[in-house]
Amino acid sequence: MQRKRMNIEGEILKKFVEMAHKYGYNVFKGQGKDNRIIIDGNTYFQFGDLRVDTETYHIVIEAESAGGVTNLVKYWYCLEKNLDIIKKPIVLFHVFHQSSEADYGSHLSLWRFLRDKMQTAVGDKIKAACYTYKNYEDIEAIVNDFEKYLV
Repeated sequence: MQRKRMNIEGEILKKFVEMAHKYGYNVFKGQGKDNRIIIDGNTYFQFGDLRVDTETYHIVIEAESAGGVTNLVKYWYCLEKNLDIIKKPIVLFHVFHQSSEADYGSHLSLWRFLRDKMQTAVGDKIKAACYTYKNYEDIEAIVNDFEKYLV
């Protein structure tokens, strides 16, 4: 019997959607045309697993069930290229699921290293932080940090 795959990323994004709606914000997510950063022609990046545009910021959630830096570095690329769709500073919440403390330790070290280099290169065009969680309940603290940018 085949086990149903749980959509961990989708489940945690629900909390962020609820919080954004609490303050009356529209939420952009998925691969649709309203959530793309066009690079050239039909080449694009997804503008976050979830994005909320406030008056001041593009608030972006990238949810990962594995380690990696692609969803950090793509914003560096876009900010360096001065792509038109990014009109405000980005606040990036990069959220990683861990099964144990040691999960993706090297990926997270690399992520922090690249974030620091990126901050030096692009300055106040981005605020990026990575978060880890083990259980669905651990998301509350991250959502509370997200809420601070909505009020």
